[in-house]
Amino acid sequence: MSNIKGKGQCRTCAIRQLSIFALLPEANLTEIQHFQPSIMTFASNEAVYHQGEVATCAYTLRQGLIRLVKTLPNGRTQIVRLIRAGDSFGFDGFIGEPYNHSAIPLCEIEVCRLPLAELLALKRQHPEIESAMMKRWIQHLREAEDMMVELGAKKASERLASFLIRWCEPTGFNGWIELPLSRGEIGELLGLTIETVSRFISDWKRQGLIEERQGRIHLLDPERLQALACVDD
Repeated sequence: MSNIKGKGQCRTCAIRQLSIFALLPEANLTEIQHFQPSIMTFASNEAVYHQGEVATCAYTLRQGLIRLVKTLPNGRTQIVRLIRAGDSFGFDGFIGEPYNHSAIPLCEIEVCRLPLAELLALKRQHPEIESAMMKRWIQHLREAEDMMVELGAKKASERLASFLIRWCEPTGFNGWIELPLSRGEIGELLGLTIETVSRFISDWKRQGLIEERQGRIHLLDPERLQALACVDD
């Protein structure tokens, strides 16, 4: 069950440098406390919000991993984006629209929730917040364009290799990284069947390109995977 853990404290927040408030001067951080940021926890698979609901709040992920899921009229679903710590989501209400997708945790998560009306007032007062949000919207648009190219132009093995490279890149390919997505969820994100994802991962494990252990992955030969993905080193 979702639970309000307490009131957000931007001054001491461990992920502030990853958030849209990163460039806000220290002296202005206390202004945010006059609003109502709340720290909330959600269990795995407990929706933060559902597609079609009135958008009243925006969120920043503090801990965990979230999948944004679009549901088609026939009931089929598609993962459109993965949210990692420091990412913001749920801004549909800025243009008077309901949430365009559902936000579903892949594990137990912790988020900072801020009412959209209050966030709108903050970004009007502070150009640093407006600039940070604009940069993130452009980044998300570019990511969506890149995904369209991958789905339309890349073969199955290239899509999967590209995904693994992007996922593990923050580690510098030097160690293990959590990968809580199931084979089916990876396939849903990349437009592949669970059988295809399983077959390639099994093949690459046998070839010594990757190894897996209890929901974690390690790229043993990122150069060969980069070649399979048709991306530059």
